[in-house]
Amino acid sequence: MDEGTLRIATYNIHHGADGRGRLDLARTADAIASLEADVVGLQEVDVAFGPRSGGEDQAHRLAQMLRMHVRFAPAIDRPAPHEEGPRRQYGCALLSRSPLGSAQAHLLPGHPGLLPPREPRVLLSTRIAVPPADGPGSAADGGEQGGDELAVLVTHLDHESHAHRTAQVLRILEHAEEITGPAVLVGDLNADPGSSELAPLAAQGWQEAASILSRHVPRTPLLSKLQAAVPFVDAARAATNPAGIPLRRLDSVWVRGDLGIRDLTVPRTLASDHRPVVATIARSDGAEPPAPLR
Repeated sequence: MDEGTLRIATYNIHHGADGRGRLDLARTADAIASLEADVVGLQEVDVAFGPRSGGEDQAHRLAQMLRMHVRFAPAIDRPAPHEEGPRRQYGCALLSRSPLGSAQAHLLPGHPGLLPPREPRVLLSTRIAVPPADGPGSAADGGEQGGDELAVLVTHLDHESHAHRTAQVLRILEHAEEITGPAVLVGDLNADPGSSELAPLAAQGWQEAASILSRHVPRTPLLSKLQAAVPFVDAARAATNPAGIPLRRLDSVWVRGDLGIRDLTVPRTLASDHRPVVATIARSDGAEPPAPLR
């Protein structure tokens, strides 16, 4: 990590399976390590969920393999199949090189006028220590020499209903109103950043990372999809799903407060059915203007 910056990623790991359903959590760990991120928000994480992931606690196993701190928030939380076994859980996680504060898990609603979503959704919220722009105190040492705190939110929105996603975004904004200071939201939002269901984020002061680098607000979904299909036109807006030949930009990073974006990439990896998104963020009052896209 450079002084005054934080490298943060979002990655839907598909419970450690690639796009063809082949499970290999070590491959997932290697893909995460290659991002060289300080903080990684994960979606579709299994914790003793069942045979598809070998009953493993993927959140803590990944943290162990990567030597990172972890917090986990279940969207699905079922009793153990055996009396003394662990609960079967599935949800979002956050990995961090620096110590994490306590985490809160907020279940997200569906639209009240529709049948409930088939898959429950969750928002994970926690805080991390980050270095100040002038260097002293780093996230690596827990900010003990003067680092600031940053709120980090991780989520995974409904994949079937525009109305459910809209309701979930509005609930996320309600929780975000209770958070002071700068904040970052990362996740598989199952929607293009320019879509109408994500418009409330921008209306409440959240900015999408690729749009900051591109120096204008998110484009319409149609134009954004066309750009995603030709990534060399705007690399920061590259599509993320499916991983092999991405056509949709479902995964994104959003910031609120005095945060700027230095860089954003969508690395090519086939460890999941999604590609990750990695952003380098910095406090705006200490950051240089973002470099032009290459």
